Amino acid sequence: MSKSNPVTPNKQPPEDWNQLLNEFIQKSGRGLQKTFIKKLWAVHEDILENANPSILRMMFFSTALTACPEGVKLVAAILFKIGVANGMTLVEKNMTKYDMTDAECQRYGQVFTTAWLDAFQEGEFDLAEEMENDIIRVICQNALYAQKPLGSKFRKMLVPFATSKKQEVSVDEMISRILEGCLWRALESSNYIVQSAASEVFFMFFPLTGEDKENMEKLMANQYRYISDLLQSDIVPIRTEAIPRAMRTLGDYWFIIDKAVAKQLMTYIIDTLARDSVVGVRVAVYEGLNEIAFNPNCMNAFEHGFKCAAKNGVIDSSERVRLAAFQCLAKMKNHKFISCFDIMHRDDMISVLDLENVEDCRKQLIPIIHIFIPISKSLDEAHYRPRVNYMLDKSRIALLSYFRLLGPLKIIDGEQAEELISMFNRWAYRLIRKKDQTELTETSEGFRRARAYLECSLIIYMSCKRILIFDCEPTVKAKIDQMFGKIVKQIFENYGNTPLLGTATAISSVIPKEHLKTVAADVLARLADDEVPEEAVEPFLESAIHINPESVFDSLSNGLNVFSDLYGEQPKQSKKKKRDVGDPNETLQTTLGRLKYVLQSHSTSSLLASNDTFKPKILHLEKKIDFVREAIEKRLAKEENEENALSDDNLLLALEFRFILPLYAVSENNQDEAERKLIIDSTKDLLRWFQNNVAGSMSQIGEHNMEFFIKLSCLFLNCITVALSAYDFKTRPVEYEDEEDAENQSPEDKEKEEEDETTVAQLISEITTSFSNSNTPAEIFVPILRVGAILCEESYSETHTSMARLLRFTPKWLNRQCTDLGDDEFSLDQEKEIADGIRQLHKKVNETDQWDEEMANRLFSHCFCFAVSSIMDDDEEFEDPRSEDYKPPPFITLAVIKWILKDKILANKFFDTFYKKCLSEDAKILPESEGQSETKRKLTELVIVSHFLRILEKYSKTNLQQIKKGIETCTTRVLDCFANVSDLDTVDNSIMNSISKILDVDLPDGY
Repeated sequence: MSKSNPVTPNKQPPEDWNQLLNEFIQKSGRGLQKTFIKKLWAVHEDILENANPSILRMMFFSTALTACPEGVKLVAAILFKIGVANGMTLVEKNMTKYDMTDAECQRYGQVFTTAWLDAFQEGEFDLAEEMENDIIRVICQNALYAQKPLGSKFRKMLVPFATSKKQEVSVDEMISRILEGCLWRALESSNYIVQSAASEVFFMFFPLTGEDKENMEKLMANQYRYISDLLQSDIVPIRTEAIPRAMRTLGDYWFIIDKAVAKQLMTYIIDTLARDSVVGVRVAVYEGLNEIAFNPNCMNAFEHGFKCAAKNGVIDSSERVRLAAFQCLAKMKNHKFISCFDIMHRDDMISVLDLENVEDCRKQLIPIIHIFIPISKSLDEAHYRPRVNYMLDKSRIALLSYFRLLGPLKIIDGEQAEELISMFNRWAYRLIRKKDQTELTETSEGFRRARAYLECSLIIYMSCKRILIFDCEPTVKAKIDQMFGKIVKQIFENYGNTPLLGTATAISSVIPKEHLKTVAADVLARLADDEVPEEAVEPFLESAIHINPESVFDSLSNGLNVFSDLYGEQPKQSKKKKRDVGDPNETLQTTLGRLKYVLQSHSTSSLLASNDTFKPKILHLEKKIDFVREAIEKRLAKEENEENALSDDNLLLALEFRFILPLYAVSENNQDEAERKLIIDSTKDLLRWFQNNVAGSMSQIGEHNMEFFIKLSCLFLNCITVALSAYDFKTRPVEYEDEEDAENQSPEDKEKEEEDETTVAQLISEITTSFSNSNTPAEIFVPILRVGAILCEESYSETHTSMARLLRFTPKWLNRQCTDLGDDEFSLDQEKEIADGIRQLHKKVNETDQWDEEMANRLFSHCFCFAVSSIMDDDEEFEDPRSEDYKPPPFITLAVIKWILKDKILANKFFDTFYKKCLSEDAKILPESEGQSETKRKLTELVIVSHFLRILEKYSKTNLQQIKKGIETCTTRVLDCFANVSDLDTVDNSIMNSISKILDVDLPDGY
């Protein structure tokens, strides 16, 4: 029996070319597998000899056929069969109509490269020349001058030519001959798009040697000049793109480029472009350094250049530049010959990590620091601890940032995380435990290190918590939690007055409660007995609410019993059972302070907001603190020398909690209608109380209680602003009565139902309206303006009419306040708050449907009338507003200068109203009075108007032409009056002198 040769494979039967073509046609030239393309190449001679030309053109047109080298050779062979010009036409059609990808364009470039090489190597020079003229020149011209995105596709076709240029001398000479003329013209083009395309082609084919070897030196010098010009281009995109290309070119051809030129180019890039004012250019420098980082040709130049550039790059003001510098620096970790610490000293890296505030930049530095503090499976504490201490001495923040990112960057696994946490806990516990030695002082080195060790341990625990839970045994995490519990107990016992308490509080908030049982009793007992120092109350309280929140709420509830003891109806108690609450004011102050911290602390407030089990406890506190309303009523009714049981500060703080506590009781995910109705009813009840008992009784408040009334009203209005931002009061509460019940309701029930239908926004609107009084103090009116601006939102449409009235009343209130000032002045802060409040209210009201042109004109008329009233003074001359020490009247300062003139549109409307009222032919500002001549009235009006225009001229940045025209009109009318009237002697000297001073005119003879 004969044996087959195991080395020689069985010969496959030849493929049927006709059957393969039929299969190609059925697939429409799409989705071709590489094995099928190889079969086509195996019978390519038969296909080229026998196939129909239309089939060949279809095969050339199929981009899927170029997916492998055999397909590229087959399409290159088809090109000569269908004709060079036809092939280029098919490629252009495929590119423009069917949007070829960049990869497909590059494969067709490989087809043309292969076809030209085949023709040149087989001696068919006419065919090669035809390809140069009909294909390669067309590609080069379009690559340089075609518009985007067509030009970029042609440039992709040139990539295979650039690759072959480095391998074949013939391709080098051919492409240099074609590009020699058009490329230089494109590089010098004034069109930056053409110049950018030429830059890409130039660096792609650098160096262009040409066929004339005698002029090689001149040709290379010309190319060096073009590289320098591109790097120094004024066009930012060209300069940016040229930097990495130039540096890659320098690295690839380091040994053939003139060393003086290379030094000059590298010096310019590192010393000048690395400090360029454009961020993208500075980023490009480090991208270019990345290009040559591992190029052995220019390793010394790279190291020297990167040392110089990195110093500024890692502290650059732009995070993009810093990120690029850090990425280049991180690559040095894998470099065989250059170390990261050769580029930058480790102390400098620690300092940079300490200052860096962008997370992506920090992440690039962590693997580098890991070289300095390596973590292996066999961790040697004697070797590791000095390195940790060294970094801690340099920067605590850098040390914490390093250990925080070890887990997220997957540098350590669960086992290593557990070992690190245990190691840091042991180091810290050995320092803080109290045996025969005294406690560590806050300034000692041991205390500082113990705190840092615990922070490192905690931050590793928090960042690797998922790894410890899912990738380790359950006993590993339990062991760590138990160790943390032991350390927390030690700190609470011996270091309760030190910063270590904050670290212990943070630890207690993340570990399970069962590991804190030994700590809980001591913490709660010390809080209950008020044995905790004032500076340590907050961390103790935070720990207590994480350990046993029920006890904290019980403590707060007991403290709030002060209200029920003083103002509630309490059953009579025997002397034996009567509890001693001590000083009620101090008790309430302590309780409210703790409640304030619980609500303000991020960790505790998040706990309350995310857990619905605390909702009943919060509502219980609200019910107890509701007695503050009765306490405030008694405080407002207090006689002048009468003592009050509770301080004003405590009453105001308690009212603030009464307002916001219901908002903390909102369920996070499943709020139902009953709960919504409860919150809205609670808010409405509080608003009605304030409207009836506080705002409505403003006129009855005595002078001795006015200061408290102002503070109370401001606080309440600010709470309204917070509530409108924190909760959606826009939807009316759902009613539960059906139609049949509504028909049988009594008058009392109907009245109650009408009250229930009143929205929260309407009640707030009524409160703001009740304060629309000329006697309302400025401290109260400013918060009213802020609330009014919020009520102008589209969803509060029922209040828009009231807010429009509030805006119309604002000039009247402002005039009264300015009049009552007398010789006093508003402070700068008060002026800013009033002007900002009016401006915001006007902007919001102007966006509603209740504000129209007529109302705007009326508002400006009021402003002008009050402005004129503030200027007039019968006894004295008008001051010249152009003098340096002149101060405008308060009303003009607030209403005109700091409100109207700040808005160009408002200023234009105001000037239109001003000209109609003051400078029209029939304008009259002052009323006619008996015994006053027409000339005196007219000149008095003109001096008022000119005085006002001089004020506007001094403070207005726009409308200067209108102001100048108005002054000229006043001057003309004054001179006309001087020339034509005969009763100038009836005009007061103060008016005449004011006219002369303000309008710079000469008075008639006799004055």
